[in-house]
Amino acid sequence: MAAAPDAGFSVIQPTELTDPREFLAPHAVVLTVGVALSREADPFPDYIARLAEAQVTAVGFGTGLFYPTVPEALVDAARARGIAVFEVPRRTAFISILNTVQAEHTRRARLDQERLISVQEQLSGAAVRGGLPALLTDAASHLAAAVAVTDNDGRTQGHCDRTTEGGVLLSAMEAAKEASRSNRSSADHSDAGGERWRITQRMTRQGERLHFITVLADHPFSPHDRSVLKHAAGLADILLQRPVYLRRERNELNSLALRLHLGLGHVPGGQVLDQAADGEGRARPVVVAADRVADLRRALDEADRTTAREGRHLVSTGLDTSTSLFLFRGTRTVEGIVGTFGTAGRRIRIAVGEPVAWSEVSMERVHRLATAARSLTPGSVAGPYQAGTDWLERPAVREALDMRAAETVDRVVAAGRTPEEGRELLQTLETWLRSGGKTAAAADALGVHRHTVRTRIARIAEACEVDLSDPVVRAELLLVAVTRR
Repeated sequence: MAAAPDAGFSVIQPTELTDPREFLAPHAVVLTVGVALSREADPFPDYIARLAEAQVTAVGFGTGLFYPTVPEALVDAARARGIAVFEVPRRTAFISILNTVQAEHTRRARLDQERLISVQEQLSGAAVRGGLPALLTDAASHLAAAVAVTDNDGRTQGHCDRTTEGGVLLSAMEAAKEASRSNRSSADHSDAGGERWRITQRMTRQGERLHFITVLADHPFSPHDRSVLKHAAGLADILLQRPVYLRRERNELNSLALRLHLGLGHVPGGQVLDQAADGEGRARPVVVAADRVADLRRALDEADRTTAREGRHLVSTGLDTSTSLFLFRGTRTVEGIVGTFGTAGRRIRIAVGEPVAWSEVSMERVHRLATAARSLTPGSVAGPYQAGTDWLERPAVREALDMRAAETVDRVVAAGRTPEEGRELLQTLETWLRSGGKTAAAADALGVHRHTVRTRIARIAEACEVDLSDPVVRAELLLVAVTRR
């Protein structure tokens, strides 16, 4: 009925005192039926003045007991002081107002808590999926602020800038470096004449290492924002602390890399690849081949996700752009190994070796598996006793194949304008031959247009000086191509 209808309030306080100032909380809503006020002459100007001094937001005036309606003098005095006035009919009990307000406070608190939990889950997911960069990006989005993490030497560990609605770029980098120099946290305070708000939170110390997370925004931070920041800081702390087991493994890798660089003797395979062995120290070498680099990359990604779900590490290395070597525990079955690659297995060739001791995992064995894998069709699998290509590794056969390769496929590689183009031509030839000389099938496997395949095959035929329409020639070249190392 009076001014400031949109003003917020902190609490509902029923009182019949004419001077309740010492008992009122700031921004309270006072409920009264005017018991004491009805005994005085023109009490409302002084009464409202006292309420204004106590920073009261509004007055709920009960009618039907001592006043039939809300007195005009009360309304005028309240309007002059910027205090809202509303009527509370006799049928509306003050306790019902208190209960309604309390229920609304509870509902809002529950919604705030649910919203906070949802944001925390999103931040946790970002940290797991993308580490510190993804965490800071999501935190900046939720807080509508720039975020930066620095260490106590002023080095930036990660940051995410933000552009305000007014088009101003916010960066927390300098504020974060300042915080690291001062080596302390700072509460929510404004900079730049009240146009910027900043919070810096110090993370857990680990020895001499210490990190700070700083947020900078063009708005004050709410309690919800502070809770989000606290959770983000905790996650960043975990990501930056380098848990002991990760540090130990990193130290081992550093030591091995240094020994290899300096040539300080033999590095035992068991020391490097112990995670891939079974209880008896055996591993299964597996070679995966693909027509396209993208297909091989998808297989690697799928295998990494599968082993991560199983709580194990992936042990693999590229042999060339189209083949990779994997090591699995010796107890793994062929079916289990194939399942590691999931749906990506439809576009790759897999050759699985038998379980062997470390000393028997040699390049000769790997080359045999690579030859077996290249001789398969996409989506096919060859177990240790199924490939049927061991004869290709016999010295006399290898000598004949190498001689024929020098006359044919080696010239294909040389025909490319660049080494990369030469490898591309050889891959096209191998895929086309494995597809039975069918251009459409080869184009689909390579992910290129049919005309591109035809053009490449014409260049290959010219470089090799062979008749690729002859099935015997195609069979010979296929054997030569799949045995190249």
